[in-house]
Amino acid sequence: MNARIWLEHATIAIALAFALAAVLEWTRIPGALRSLLTILAGASIVGLIALVVNHVFFPFNIDLMESVVLQHARRAMHGKSIYPVPTPQFVPLAYNALLYIIAVPFLRIFGDTLTTLRMVSVIGLAGSAVAIFVLVRDASRSAWWGVVATGLFCAAYPVMDAYLDTAHSDAWLLCCALWGTYLAARGSRKARIAGILVLVAGFWFKQHGAVFTGVALLYLTWREGVRASLVYWLCAAVFGGALYILAPGTLLGPDFHYFTWQVPGGWSQLSGHTFYRVALYIAAYYPIIALAALAGAYRSLREKNVGLLDAQLGAAFVTAIMGSLDPGSSYNVLVPMGAFCIVRGTIELAVVSERVSPRFRLHPALVAALVAFATLIRDPRPYWLPIDAARTEYADLLATVRALPGTVYAPGIGQFVNGPTLYPAAHWVALEDIMRGPRRTAADSALARKMMEPARHPEGVAFMITNRPLESLSAPMNELAKSYALVQDFGNRFSALEPLPRPFDTGFPRYLYRSTSAGGQANGH
Repeated sequence: MNARIWLEHATIAIALAFALAAVLEWTRIPGALRSLLTILAGASIVGLIALVVNHVFFPFNIDLMESVVLQHARRAMHGKSIYPVPTPQFVPLAYNALLYIIAVPFLRIFGDTLTTLRMVSVIGLAGSAVAIFVLVRDASRSAWWGVVATGLFCAAYPVMDAYLDTAHSDAWLLCCALWGTYLAARGSRKARIAGILVLVAGFWFKQHGAVFTGVALLYLTWREGVRASLVYWLCAAVFGGALYILAPGTLLGPDFHYFTWQVPGGWSQLSGHTFYRVALYIAAYYPIIALAALAGAYRSLREKNVGLLDAQLGAAFVTAIMGSLDPGSSYNVLVPMGAFCIVRGTIELAVVSERVSPRFRLHPALVAALVAFATLIRDPRPYWLPIDAARTEYADLLATVRALPGTVYAPGIGQFVNGPTLYPAAHWVALEDIMRGPRRTAADSALARKMMEPARHPEGVAFMITNRPLESLSAPMNELAKSYALVQDFGNRFSALEPLPRPFDTGFPRYLYRSTSAGGQANGH
């Protein structure tokens, strides 16, 4: 969706919300607008639960990297290095390791499947939702406003790129950032230490968690003084910095730092688009609630009563800008910013509801909350996956691959969770991550290309299955177009296997190619 359409949708949603609020308030039906907000919050919560249940049992990837994430977790479960020296069979992703590690007991008990791994993410999602309720309820002294905030968070699921129930670390990063902030702001010193440890755990799920940890440390130092805050810095230094530096070993592997530091460090490039992207996203989806959040933080500053939540709102904006430094990132990098805007913004609306009298029969806080819902709510149907059709088509895809008389490379899949072995199995995201960015070296590019050598120079007949025409893929995958010829376009035969809708459309398995080398011209298909 382009910028103009985004802003048009937001403008229409705001206008309709104001009109509906005016009608409800001017009818003078007692509590009509408040009741509507309660219904919207409840429906958003129930709707997200329904989507999550639907997604958990999907037989294929609901995000293009899920099968690769499961490979990492399986390696941890079997005591293998999570970040080994890359081979054509396995190239690690550029995420930190804690999701893979905490998934191990779940995989052992419930089976090493995508369903189990998604359930681990769902726990993080549920923890985030509860944290939002608790944070808002405690700050506003109102369970109702806590429910509204939770409803806004659930309504934001599509605009948060539908990442929070996929087999990724985003839900757990957010969960740790929220609960760590809650604990670190408590009166008990033990609670504050626990909060720092939880925030450090967020870093171990995803590197941006370090921002929330750093801001909390600076805030506690400002509030308590250097000497009193030394214990917090020590906890962060030991379980964050020192452990990260000393971490490579049997479990994490020799290339841990390369994939979690050097690879993502090469993506960043500062440009006008970095800030434009964040500003446009806020204008399209969070115009009212972000404004309320910033107004609340400013009020706290003016009243000289800045809290940790105000500081972490700033941290969330920093992570959004950091994520947008990578022009190839998806909108999941903006999830923490959206969640903290919802928390701080809803708290401010609760304050407004107590301090500001109705104007023209309209309650400003309630109207603002309705507008916030209007800019977030989306049609849920594109996010409802066809489970039965997907199971049939997945079985068909596995049978099709098994019937091919040669090795098969599917860069959009990597490796099947429960099917024939693909070779090579380097996922295109992992390869592109190594190569993209302004600070890439010739050695990085050579490494990525080396992972595709078995596909470029197969020993016998070799096939490729791609979601897009081979020549339209990014480097280094498109370089294989010289070595392969299209055999069949499956059309919509496997369309039920398409992942959740995202701004970057990744498609579904569609194009079958065969190698044109001497070995690939052997008889068979």
